[in-house]
Amino acid sequence: MKKIMILGAGQYQVPIIEAAKKMGLYTIAISPVGPYPGLSLADKVYNIDVRDESTILTIARAECIDGVLTDQTDIAVRTVAFVAEKMGLPGIGYDTAKLFTDKSLMRAKTQELGFPTIENTVATTMGEAQAFFKRCRGRAIIKPVDNQGSRGVYLIDSCRELEARFFRAMEYSPARQVIIEQYITGREFEVDSILVNGYEKTLMYADTDLYNIPNVFASKTRLYPSVAEKNTIEKLLKLNHDIVTEFGLSQGFTHNEYIQDSETGEIYLIEAAARGGGSFISSHIGQLQTGLNTSEFIVKLALGEVREMPDFETAQCHCGYVTFYLPEGEVIGMEGVAKVKLLPYVKKHSLDDIYLGLKTGSFSDKTARNVIILSAESREDIDRKIREIRDALKISVRTRRGVEGPVWE
Repeated sequence: MKKIMILGAGQYQVPIIEAAKKMGLYTIAISPVGPYPGLSLADKVYNIDVRDESTILTIARAECIDGVLTDQTDIAVRTVAFVAEKMGLPGIGYDTAKLFTDKSLMRAKTQELGFPTIENTVATTMGEAQAFFKRCRGRAIIKPVDNQGSRGVYLIDSCRELEARFFRAMEYSPARQVIIEQYITGREFEVDSILVNGYEKTLMYADTDLYNIPNVFASKTRLYPSVAEKNTIEKLLKLNHDIVTEFGLSQGFTHNEYIQDSETGEIYLIEAAARGGGSFISSHIGQLQTGLNTSEFIVKLALGEVREMPDFETAQCHCGYVTFYLPEGEVIGMEGVAKVKLLPYVKKHSLDDIYLGLKTGSFSDKTARNVIILSAESREDIDRKIREIRDALKISVRTRRGVEGPVWE
């Protein structure tokens, strides 16, 4: 029996654990101790930080694994590449993994290759950040160079704000570095690709709509396919193809985010990831858009069982996700939850994580969102269904301000 090592055991790694088990593989999960659903599904578990490269390599060699992978998380991408490279298993290479998990390296690479690049600098001191901010046109974004889930990302509109946020952003960076860049407004997109032997093919592309909450850089909806103008889509997909291939990625999924400057029309890379999109984008939306069993595919890819690009067509339906936050407090009512779960167009959700008595904390990043995946016949139809979900879902949270409901905007 072949052995597959999966780094991470949260809800977004469950699809690949389940796919591997259906394929008759022996599954080994690497994850810290915690309420992670994949821990009870895997055949064997090692409770280790997924960033502990040397320890995980030792385990992988002892277990004589046949493949190693992760999905829907950046945290384990480098370790997966490290283990695969050291053991001669299929992978993307450690240097490539670093490029896709370090925003400063991404910016430097796009500039080196001549792609449109948001004006930026890497800062390790307050003085460096202040010097760059003074050259900006009033506003900037500061973020850790090497974290995920929009943790530690802040909009800066004054020197005082920079002083208040700089060290907080630094705390979220394992490398103790931040990147500060010019703030750009405009339409945002997502493009996901699939690569086999260095050949790239678009998996799907979406319109992204962000929350209107200060310093919450998270999407409230992602809707597929994008309904932007044809020439914009063509420009977006060509840029994505060029970036992915020039970055040297040989196999796997990419999940890249872009912004089109509202003033110039230029499209810029926000960030690139060498894994499938989180919030069930990779595992569920990918399959809705293409018909490809994406979880099974990446397991086979990790085992070296994929020789050529699978045959699929993208944009096979309209689909996407709608998300919401719960305000800080205690859940005291759950009207409509059962109804939403049974809606025929709801394909996946995280509503099972909500229960009476749940204590909810403050939120500032993507990880606290609740996700609902849905399908539709048109963009108008998906907009209507999102309104239906929002009208039906009446979760009540007792807060310091009184009883409040989900935060959708």
